Order: sequence, then C-alpha cells, then structure tokens
Amino acid sequence: MPTLAIARPSALQAQPADLPRLPPCVVSRPALLQRLLASESRLRLLCAPAGTGKSVLLGQCARHTPAAVERAWLDLGGRSLTPVQLCRRLAAALQLPNDDANEAGLIERLHERAGRLWIFIDDYPRQADDELDACLDRLFAAAPAQVTWWVSSRRTPAWNLPRLLLQGDLQELKGEELALDEEGLVELLTALQVNLADDVRQALLHSSEGWLAAIRLLLLDADEEALRQRLQAGCPLLRDYVQREVLADLDDELRSDLHALALLPRFALSLCEHLLEGRGAELLSELQRRQLFVHSLDSSGTWFRLWRPLANVLRSLPSGPMPAPIHVRACQWFARHGDIREAVEHALQAGQVEVAVNYLQRFSQEQLLQGHSVAQFLQWREELPAWLFASSPRLIVLQAWALIICARFDEAQACTEALTHFLPQPDARRQRKLLGHWQALSGVLARQCGRRDARQHCLEALQALDDSGWSQRILCYQALAQQYLAENALDQAQQALDEGLRLSRLHGSLIYEALLNTDRCLLLEMQGEAGRAAELAEQSLALLRGRVSHSPVVGRLLLLRASLLARQGLDELAQLAYRQGLQEAELCEDAYTISGYLGLVELAEARGDLDEAYQWMQKAERAMQCSHVPEVRYRGVLQLQAGRLLLRQEQYGRAREVFAQTLQQLQQRQQLAPSGFYDLLPHLRRYLAVSDLLLGHHGAAEHALRLLLDECLMAGHRSLTCECHVALAESLLLQGRAEQAEVLLQQALGEARQLRLLRPLLELQQRQPQWLERLLPGEAGQNLYQRLFEPAPRLDEPASAGTALLSSRELAVLQLIAQGCSNQEIADRLFISLHTVKTHARRINVKLGVQRRTQAVAMAKAYGLMGD
Repeated sequence: MPTLAIARPSALQAQPADLPRLPPCVVSRPALLQRLLASESRLRLLCAPAGTGKSVLLGQCARHTPAAVERAWLDLGGRSLTPVQLCRRLAAALQLPNDDANEAGLIERLHERAGRLWIFIDDYPRQADDELDACLDRLFAAAPAQVTWWVSSRRTPAWNLPRLLLQGDLQELKGEELALDEEGLVELLTALQVNLADDVRQALLHSSEGWLAAIRLLLLDADEEALRQRLQAGCPLLRDYVQREVLADLDDELRSDLHALALLPRFALSLCEHLLEGRGAELLSELQRRQLFVHSLDSSGTWFRLWRPLANVLRSLPSGPMPAPIHVRACQWFARHGDIREAVEHALQAGQVEVAVNYLQRFSQEQLLQGHSVAQFLQWREELPAWLFASSPRLIVLQAWALIICARFDEAQACTEALTHFLPQPDARRQRKLLGHWQALSGVLARQCGRRDARQHCLEALQALDDSGWSQRILCYQALAQQYLAENALDQAQQALDEGLRLSRLHGSLIYEALLNTDRCLLLEMQGEAGRAAELAEQSLALLRGRVSHSPVVGRLLLLRASLLARQGLDELAQLAYRQGLQEAELCEDAYTISGYLGLVELAEARGDLDEAYQWMQKAERAMQCSHVPEVRYRGVLQLQAGRLLLRQEQYGRAREVFAQTLQQLQQRQQLAPSGFYDLLPHLRRYLAVSDLLLGHHGAAEHALRLLLDECLMAGHRSLTCECHVALAESLLLQGRAEQAEVLLQQALGEARQLRLLRPLLELQQRQPQWLERLLPGEAGQNLYQRLFEPAPRLDEPASAGTALLSSRELAVLQLIAQGCSNQEIADRLFISLHTVKTHARRINVKLGVQRRTQAVAMAKAYGLMGD
C-alpha cells in the first residue's frame, strides 16, 4: 500500500507577488470563504489555535480581493511588537513615507484615500500586550468606512469586540468553525490521493476533531496500518508540534494547569476553582483568551473540555503533574454536587477502589434509568474485583436492577440469590427491608421471564417495603400492571399503574412517571384509545426533554410513538420513528430494542418487501443473542412474526405449525407474554384461527374466534375485538354466509375507523381485495388509509347506536363513571381538567337523554357500550 505522503501541486499556479505562497493540497472551504467575503463588517477576525489553517484561509480571502479594491498584506509572524513598530510595519505595507509611520499619520493617510482598501494582518502577536491592542483598536475606530481589516490571531486581542459586534462591524471565526468536517476531510484525502477505509476515516476525524495540523501530521508518511497505530498509541510528530507551537509560550503554572485539565472529561469554573486552589476563573479566562483548544459543551458556557487531540498529547507527556491528586479532588467535587457516576470514575482513576465502592452505593434505581448509567455500572462490575460488588446488599440490589434492564436475567437471578448471604439481619426492621428488596427483585424478574408467581412476589414486597423503598414499590406496581396486562385483566392493570403514578408524583420522579406511562400507553392502545396513548407518549417525552439526555425510557417512548403511527398505516413516519427509537434503545443497551426491529419487520411486510422483513428478523435475533438476552424475552414474538410472514407467502400449513407450536410451548410452561408484548397469546390464537380458516377448517376457525372475541369483549380489549371481528367476517364469507359477513365487516370497519386501526384491514385486503373494495369504496387512486379514515358519507354510520352517540373520550369518561370514580379521579386518570370532565358528563347525559349518572350508565349498557 502506498504511503500517505503529503502530495505536491501538480501544476504551477499564478502566485501574487505580495502574498505568501499557499501550502500544497489546500482545502477549499467554500462556505467559510463565502461567509467572510460576503460580510460587510469592517473587521474580519480569524481567532483560533495553532494549526487550524487561519493563515491559509486569510490568504485565500486575499486572493479574492476585488479588482477595484487595494490590498495590503502584513505578516507579523506572531512576534511581539511595540505600537511604534506596528505603525512602521503598516506604513511600509501601505507604501507610505517614514514621516507617516505613526498612529496619527496612518489615520490621516487612510482618510485621504479615495478607494476601498483591505488590510490583511496575519499571525497577530501571540503574547498579550495591552498597549499594542489599544493602538490597533484606536486605528479600527478612527479609520474610514472604506477600510476593511482582516486579522488572524492565536489569541483574543483586548479590543472592544462587543462594541464592534453591536455595530455590525465584526465578523469572527473561531477554532471550532475552522475544524474540518467530513466533507473537508474527504476533499483533503482526495487531494492527497489517499484512500482510507470508512472506519479509519471516521476514527481520524473523531481523534483529531477536525484539527488540520493533527490530521496532516497523523497522515504524514504513514500507510493505513501505521495510521491505525498512531491513532491508538499516539504520534511523535504531533507531540513535538504541540510542545513547540502550543506549550512553548506558556509559563510553568499555566502549563501545569493545562495538564491537570487534560485528565478531566469535562470541567466547569467551580470545579477548576476547587482543583486549582482558587485559580479557576483566571485559568479559564486565560485559556479562552489564548485560544487554547477549549471546547464548550453547552450553550450556557458552564461546561468545557479540552480538544481531544491536545488532551491526548498532554496525557502522554511525562512532564505533567501526578494524576492521582487531581482525580481525588475531582471525585470530591462531583460527589459534593451529586454526580455519583463521575465521582466513581475519578475515584477509580485515582486508584481509590474503596472510595469508589462507597460512592457506588449512593447510586439509585432512578439514576440507572438516565444516560449511559447502566452500561457504565455494568462495565465497573466487569473491571472491579467481584468481591467488591458482593460486599453489601445495596450493591447487589443495584447490580440486579441494572442486569434486569439489559435483560440479563440469569445473572440478575444470581445477584438476587446472593442477598440471602446477608440473612439474618441484626434487627427486625432491617430484616424486613432486605426481604422486601429480595421480593421486589424476584417479582420483577419473574415478570420479565413471564412467570406466574410474579404477582405474589410483588404483593409481598409491597407489604414489606416502607417509604424509604418507594422506588422499589413503584417498580413492583409496574410489574403487577404488566402481569395483569399479560393476563388480559385491563382494569386491574389500570389500578396498579395508578398506584405507581401516585407514588412517582409524590416523590417528584419524572423518570419513573414516564416509565409507568410506557405501559399506560400500551394499556390505552389495547383499550382502543390510540389517540390518548399518542398524546400521553408525547407528554411523557416532553416531561423528560431538557432533563434527561438519554435513557432507556426515552427509547421505549419513541418506539411506542412509532408503533402508534404504524397501526394507523402511516408507514413513512413510523419508519423514521422506529429508527430513532431503535438508536436510542441501542445506545442505552435496553432489551426493548426488539420492539424496534419487529416494528421494522411489520413495515417491510406491509410494503410487500419480504426479503427486507426477513433481514430485520435476522438482525433482531442476532441483536438479542449478542446482548445475552434469554430466549424467554423474545422467542415467542419472533415466532409470531415468522408465522405472519408465512401467511403473507400463502404457506398456510407452515404458518399454522409455527403458531400452534409457539402457543403450545407457552401454555405448557404456563408462561405469560413478555413485557411490551402483552397480547402475544391472544394474537397467536387469532392467527392460528386465521390459518385454520385459510386451510379450509372453517368451523374450527369460527369457534376459536368466537371464544377469543368473548374474552376480548369481557376484558375491554377493543383493539383485539376489532381484529377478531375482521377475521370472523372473513370466516363467514368463506362459509358462504355473505350477508352475515357483510354486516359484521361493516361493524368492524366502524370500529377500525374509530380506533385508528388499519393493520387487520391491510391483511384482509391481501386475501379478499375485491370484497373489501366493494364494502369500503373510495375515489380512484385512494389507498386503504384514505378510504377508511376519509370515508364516503354512508360509512360514517358505525356499527352500533352507542358508538354513534358518544365520542371515544366521552366513552372513556363514562367507563370511569361506571366504576364509581369521582370527577376529580376521572380528571387525574385521563390527564384532563375538572371542568372538561364536567363538560363531557353533561354531554353524555344530553346525548343519552338522561339526567343522572346512574341513568347514563344503564343506558350505555343497553346500547352495548360496556359490560353488564
């Protein structure tokens, strides 16, 4: 492979006599050039660290000087000057006599010029000089408007830049704006005639952060393998450049402080004050003034870090301070400010393992749901001695919760069993508390594995845990709700979720409130309230926005949003939403990634792209296996999707085998559906009946569908009820009972329209397109979505008088009235105001022709809106 030597220009280019020669293989930077050249500011300042290409960019701008504009170029080389020397250099560049080589003479001569003038000052003196800065500031202020100043500098001069900015007279580019982006790096590599693998190119960009000098030095005389080694182990040429061009001009104290900051992933003013014994403010100010590669991490200017290549070089130099004391003080600061994760990291860097363990025990379950805490916690578990994580019940409990989030159930079970080593406890209170933790972990773990004993464990944990265990109590309520959802006991699931939400709000935990809302959204979807589910998902994301950057909860909510879009047939929006949610879930190592993969399978199937659907299936299985997720968490739902794809391919016999085998396995093991797929078993039963139907076993299919339909009606599972009605209508059609089939399908169409549920009709359209076309007509070119949700007038009549009378929100209010809820309780459950509840109740009475609540409930039952 050829070396990545710096190429030379292939042809001679015209070189202006008054300008320095450009280096070979210059990156064009058209956007920056245009920005500078199009500006009307009188001062155009390029203020950036060494090696960012300031001088080259300034030279490119000078080469674009309009013909009608006079140009003067002054290269100061970064060397110190007195104001008198500066004036003499300016006068010489402007070809003025020596008598005018002073401040007053320069100003007078500039005013005598008739035309426009661009003055370029390259590499302004690097050492701070208030007198020199003041002199040039006066020249800016006194010069006529037709004079434009172009200056490049490694430090921020003490000019009145805010005044110039307010007057519109300043256009400034800083180091981060001069950094190469992906496009600029590709252009440079092309000019150098270098081909790099994508991963190496990305690593180069990441390691250098676009710092041009670092990129050129890393590439110099290196083949691809050598470049990989330099990125891994460091580059001697880059170290030498940093020492000569960045560190050489610094005094010993500033150099030592810079070494200390290089040890920190991020720093703030108060942290610097703590580390450097009161010099923090002075240091930050000096770093920013000198443009010493400080990168801002937020818009408020609170958190910073050093540029990655500089920090890497500084950490490799032997002349820096001892790192342990720096990490100890950083650990103390982060612990005092409640950032336990970073406190632990610095304690480990300082070699103080016992201190790290002490801080680890301050972690909470809440913190595990934020950022990359789970991955970080489990990484510490791998790196630290096993006895440390087994040294206290608190650490064992935290490990188990982190492992449950990642669906590493076997390891979580081992952690749970390890709690028994701490029994008995010294007193009854602590004994009860430890047993409560064990029951809570056992219950949540049993739920995740689909075991039926989850309910008993959670109920016993709720009895044992006191107020100090509020977070475990919330997770127990969630596990109970999930268990009830898997058992199709929707009302009981609602009650458990309400208790969990009450506790979350009592303790001000937004992350737990959003976590519970993920299951509440699924409950609403099952109840046929997809609109409310979508609203709740958006409200929950809004709760976390700005407070939590990354979280498994955010990933789950994003995937829910995608699922709600997909059920309506909004495939393009759903595709984007699934990818966004999948990216977040993968980032947080959450096992709910399976939801994203299976959603993409369904979308590919709906498009008829079965090859892509099978590819997503394979990716889903591989992702689960690579993450060590047990099959109990995903095998059943993968089999459901595999059977659906076989149905789509008209392989009805094989599809039936898949559905029957999967259902039998779950029933024999008495296993409930995994979290997030609570209606797995009834869906398997429905598709098994559809398979029988398509194989000609009409009677058996109808019998199975009617049994399932009765269960769904009794449970209030309106979405699955609609799907059963569609399948049952097809069954009647295939048995030659066309009139009954049409009546039932009309009812199902009304339900699907109200529920915003397109999926079962898409499946019916694949098998019975002409029948559906006749019963659901539309204008030419309309797809099924438009025909269902933008129907002809006659389809506005739903299947029952009750659904015609009441809106979905009014039905929800009426259901809660029937349960004996007060207006305030209804408002709390539906996330609406008390006034809105009263308005809905009044409208319900008017529409049903009654005066009292009890009458409204009775009338609704007569219409068939609710069970007896």
